[in-house]
Amino acid sequence: MRSEATVTYTYGDEETAGLVARLLELDNRIAPRGLKVETLQKGREVVTVVRHQNLNTLFATIDDLVFSERLITSLLED
Repeated sequence: MRSEATVTYTYGDEETAGLVARLLELDNRIAPRGLKVETLQKGREVVTVVRHQNLNTLFATIDDLVFSERLITSLLED
């Protein structure tokens, strides 16, 4: 059974959202075969959809996504 999760972050402005979306999408390109990770910007929101058949892989990918987003936003704040 294929599982899917959507993670949405909201930022103070579209410029920040666009930068975060681009950087997360770069990280998505190295996803292993069978794992679908798509990130896009919708105004001030960044939306990532993760799809995989193994629930443990899905959860691990979400954990990686949250870590990457935290790292990106902390670097942008400095």
